[in-house]
Amino acid sequence: AMLPQGPEQAPAPAAAPVKPFWSGCLSCRLLSGSALLLAAFWVYQGPRSSMKRGIPPSMGAIAQMTFAISERRG
Repeated sequence: AMLPQGPEQAPAPAAAPVKPFWSGCLSCRLLSGSALLLAAFWVYQGPRSSMKRGIPPSMGAIAQMTFAISERRG
């Protein structure tokens, strides 16, 4: 059975809608995405510049370029 509501009992306030964590701030997404692309370009340019000078690439340089390419594509 329901109890009668007295003047001392106020109705419960409605709960605020829950906002998903990644839902807003499109400019934040664009900033972080462009920063990731620029970081991948910077990592890629290191071995690339040494290859342009005629230095044969090492295994580390090849791994670095492969990592940078996979960052750009992902």
